[in-house]
Amino acid sequence: MTRINRLLRIFTVFCLIFSAMPLSLPVRAQEIIASDDVAGGSSVFVFRQSRKKPQERSSRAQAFASRGAAGSVSRKRVNAYVVAHARTKRKTIPIKTTSAQAAAKRRIALSNTLTANADTMLEKKDTDNAIATYREALKQNPKNTNASEGLSDALTAKGIEAAGEGNNIAAAPYLIEAVKVNAQNKVAYAKLGEVYDANDQNGNAIASYEAALKIDPNFAEVYVPLGIAYFKSGEIAKAGAFAAKAEAAGPETADARYLRGLVQFRENKNDQALASFDRAIALDSDLVTAYYYRGQVLDRLDKDNQAVASYKQAVAKDPTFAPAWYEMGVVSYNTGDYNGAAGAYEQAIKYDSTNGEAHANLASSYRQLERYPEANKEYWLASNTIKKDPDLYSEWGFCLGKTDEWNEAIKQTLAAQELSPTAVDYTNVGWAYYNQAEADKKAKKDAEATANLELGKAFLQKAVAANPRFDAAYMNLGSTYNAQGDFNNAVIALNQAVNLHADWVIALNQLGVGYRGLGDLNSAIAQFTRVTTLDGNNIFGLFNLGSAQYASGDKKGAKKTQDRLGKLNSALANQLGNIIAGKVINEAGQQIKKVIPFKIPY
Repeated sequence: MTRINRLLRIFTVFCLIFSAMPLSLPVRAQEIIASDDVAGGSSVFVFRQSRKKPQERSSRAQAFASRGAAGSVSRKRVNAYVVAHARTKRKTIPIKTTSAQAAAKRRIALSNTLTANADTMLEKKDTDNAIATYREALKQNPKNTNASEGLSDALTAKGIEAAGEGNNIAAAPYLIEAVKVNAQNKVAYAKLGEVYDANDQNGNAIASYEAALKIDPNFAEVYVPLGIAYFKSGEIAKAGAFAAKAEAAGPETADARYLRGLVQFRENKNDQALASFDRAIALDSDLVTAYYYRGQVLDRLDKDNQAVASYKQAVAKDPTFAPAWYEMGVVSYNTGDYNGAAGAYEQAIKYDSTNGEAHANLASSYRQLERYPEANKEYWLASNTIKKDPDLYSEWGFCLGKTDEWNEAIKQTLAAQELSPTAVDYTNVGWAYYNQAEADKKAKKDAEATANLELGKAFLQKAVAANPRFDAAYMNLGSTYNAQGDFNNAVIALNQAVNLHADWVIALNQLGVGYRGLGDLNSAIAQFTRVTTLDGNNIFGLFNLGSAQYASGDKKGAKKTQDRLGKLNSALANQLGNIIAGKVINEAGQQIKKVIPFKIPY
């Protein structure tokens, strides 16, 4: 009897070692979904949604409508306007002749002379000196309307120069002063609208364009940019009205056709929108955003290859156009091309590093490619801008587990649980605590392991309370009880898991461990036999079965199981042979660990 008890103790310790090692399952965590989306071992992770959950088009897509669009008040046209205005013969201010106003006459005369000189400077594009000279003219005579109009024109020209090709916001102060000096300067208002538009100040852009049209309702060059601004603000009816105005203003243009396409796109008139974007591109092959929105329409129509081709045309025209790279990543990811998705998102963040969605989607792409350290970095970058997405924190916790950063995995799964206190999230917190406890045991930090198992158990009890039919919660709770030596509760929880999820190999293996801990070797053998019947290549199930058979006195059965194991893993078969031969377990355990690297289970 003493010998049997000793063998049972040896067997129990040995099996506990192997129950914590990864099982060989037909599927891996990244290959199935929802509550079945788990990895082998003694604890399971559950993706909140499918691990292949389709990625969505950018929530910021409307913001890119004006990039590369025609119809803006061009730098060349505005410069020409300013110069022409400067050449206009201005009305001469009469000089009074009464002797009492002699000083005033001199100031007026000087102001007029300075104004004429400034006009010449502006015509010669000597803008800075023209501005300074107009200012001096107004000092001499604040009522000199010629000087104030000239100063407004010069400030407009300076604003155009400061804006450059990218419509730098540094131009705004010059243009704002230009309209203050001359409230009738429609060109300054129009250019100010462009600058605001390019700097994501859509409300200010609309106000500026509207001010230009209030001065001149027939200022047709403003129709398209104002229509696009309304499109970006979601005011589609107004965008459509300005599309109609632009179409009626003259011959067909690429920009008017493009605006019409945007309106049709938002109205879900996909075929019409596609035709409009095609026509816009035919009229202006450099219209970058037309390719971009054409890709959006094709994506809607499930023409993935054509959509990607259209996005590629957009970035061929402008390699820095991050939105097209982003959408290329979405289509690639959703069609299972994770390498293509990763490459596209890498380009997207290269040109727009502030896009949290791109960082998050790149992280998911790396996760699919099992590039976990890179995924963790991208999840961290995404979390700087995306604060309330439990999916992000949950996936990040999973990837941190894959790099054995269990304390960080606990932190992120807790963040997901705080945002979404569901059975899934409680289960994943328990998963992280369990695995941190296993790491603590390996590092001989027994007190820390005990504390983490208690914390994990508390969350798993919340999980089963939140959803009494959640198989994964019972599975993890049973594993935690086993790790604590509470085999009675382990068997209760694991039987619940198996009842909810029939023939679940992971749960059956842990159930066998629980029965073994209770000394019920017949039930343990039954569970391990079921494991090896369902998965004949499950080396740890075979090891546990052979060990249980030997502990029950069935040495012949144990030897047969060892022979099966030997065909799959000679190292484990040899160690089972050591048990059958009654050799010292600690030495055997050390040998096994040398042959098969220990990994924290997922």
